[in-house]
Amino acid sequence: MSSLFIGIMSGTSRDSLDACLIDFTNHFQIVASETLDFDSGYKTSTEITFISSEITNKSIEIVKNLIHKSSMHESDIVGIGFSGQTISHDTNHSLQAGDPRKISKLTNIDVFSDFRNKNIAEGGRGAPLIPDFHKYIFSEAGKRKLIINIGGISNGTYLDGEKIVAASDIGPGNCLLDLVMTSLQLGDYDKDGEIASNGAINHLIKDELMTSFMNMAYPRADDITAYIEPLLKSFEEYKEIPVNELLRTLVEVTAEKIKEFYEYCDYPDEVIFHGGGTLNKTLMKSIAEKVRTNIQTTDHIVPSKYMESSAFAYLAFAGKGVLFK
Repeated sequence: MSSLFIGIMSGTSRDSLDACLIDFTNHFQIVASETLDFDSGYKTSTEITFISSEITNKSIEIVKNLIHKSSMHESDIVGIGFSGQTISHDTNHSLQAGDPRKISKLTNIDVFSDFRNKNIAEGGRGAPLIPDFHKYIFSEAGKRKLIINIGGISNGTYLDGEKIVAASDIGPGNCLLDLVMTSLQLGDYDKDGEIASNGAINHLIKDELMTSFMNMAYPRADDITAYIEPLLKSFEEYKEIPVNELLRTLVEVTAEKIKEFYEYCDYPDEVIFHGGGTLNKTLMKSIAEKVRTNIQTTDHIVPSKYMESSAFAYLAFAGKGVLFK
């Protein structure tokens, strides 16, 4: 019986749509991967109809691209793990844009979706969802590991041997940095953290934001507005300082929240990162200085860019979603 699944993921940063074709026959093997860019207005759009149509159509396209690239037939694929695009999320309900039924109909492949609401119905928080995949890939008897995903929001999984000890959203990832870049029309993101690298930390702004993010207990599932709103509240004032200073300050805030979770998990021996934030050299340098242990990315096992799409292939394989035909 086939163990081929496709995972599709667009994170809170909305940078692009990533997909992987995974073979779970012998644990885990990436057969093919693919990335598609969204329409130029997708990243900042608030129109749910447009967002839903865009991610649905791009998902259909990316599935067909993967099948062509891998020389597979649609009948070889057991299912598609489709996350959808998060519009809003709390511990009672998660609103995801996208049409899994249309994807199934136009690809002729079963789609597993609505993972977050299924998880909430089963007593979870609906996020983060990838700790089970972290355990599947990274757990080792006798080893303590912290796996951190830096997407729009940062989240982490603490593994002690083969047990998930803690799994939670941590703090802002790329969301504050990207908001500054797009709001000031400087681009979608600060490539490599280059602008931030030339800035000094504004400790007044750092302290204001850190105070806004205090008393956020673990475990939790955050809506991105928890981080965006405190920044927007004072954004007119913050814009008066040099942009490199503001970005460098937001890098520091992001790194501090990751450090807090590292300390909460009692300083694990290994800290492994994935997600778009790993490409921000200024952010990763700040994290390394704070964590003070050897840090690495997931690239030696799974390319960082495709960790989340691989995770949704796994969640489909593990039956964690709702089936749409």
